[in-house]
Amino acid sequence: MSSIPETRPSLLVRLRDRADDEAWFAFTEIYRPVIFRLASRRGMQPADADDLVQQVLTLVARSIDRWETDPARARFRTWLTRVATNAILNALSRQPHDRGVGGSDVYEFGEIPAINRHESELIRTEHRREVFRWAARQVQPEFQPETWRAFWETAVEGRGVEETARELQLSVGSIYAARSRVMRRLREKVSEWTEDTA
Repeated sequence: MSSIPETRPSLLVRLRDRADDEAWFAFTEIYRPVIFRLASRRGMQPADADDLVQQVLTLVARSIDRWETDPARARFRTWLTRVATNAILNALSRQPHDRGVGGSDVYEFGEIPAINRHESELIRTEHRREVFRWAARQVQPEFQPETWRAFWETAVEGRGVEETARELQLSVGSIYAARSRVMRRLREKVSEWTEDTA
């Protein structure tokens, strides 16, 4: 099973233009926290995790020109997952701090070592969380504060619908309706990130 949902091919094409700040911002907004949390969970200190994030993003920037959609080779998500995981494992193996994450012969697209299932699932979970957070930041301004709070408290924080309805002085039906509207919009926003995948 793949570890990270596919990144939009249109974004991958735009990343080839290193001057496209908007594309790089969109990419790093999702992937920086994913790589950082994975490194932190593996025991890296925050400063070391930050350094690792920079190494992985630098490797992506150097390598993105060679990326082409090819069914015979690893998908971008597979490549990125393995690069991040291998960089973390290298760092945790106490290799020199400033050593790069590997030469091109190790991290060529489609020619990368396998990672274990646990690492793959961990990155997949972190990526999904980050895409959800990104979507939530994007759609929250579209809703009234009480609508957002009704959704957040019941769907994210797991509070009871009746308890939330009493606290917000709304009907139970209003809570369900608010939650449904926000969830529908979030699904639409998330699909913008994962649509048109290769």
